[in-house]
Amino acid sequence: MKSIHFTLLASLLLASFAADAQQGRGARKQALQERLQSADTDQDGYISRAEADASLPKLAEHFDRIDADRDDRISREELRAAASELAGRRRGGQR
Repeated sequence: MKSIHFTLLASLLLASFAADAQQGRGARKQALQERLQSADTDQDGYISRAEADASLPKLAEHFDRIDADRDDRISREELRAAASELAGRRRGGQR
């Protein structure tokens, strides 16, 4: 089984699941990784549109914007890029 390491996506997906606000960063990161691995039902290391639709509604909502190469699946690199973009906008006061 491929291990998916989506280190920067937490801020993008936090709105899609109830994480205890008191959890530490490491616990949230672990919970996010587990959620992404669970969503990757075919275990190919990517999140397809169908996988996002089925279990990651916030990701599905922004799927086309995140899927930079338009191959109808989201790679960890595309997730990192989207998370970096979101973090930059939040630092700049934009949402």
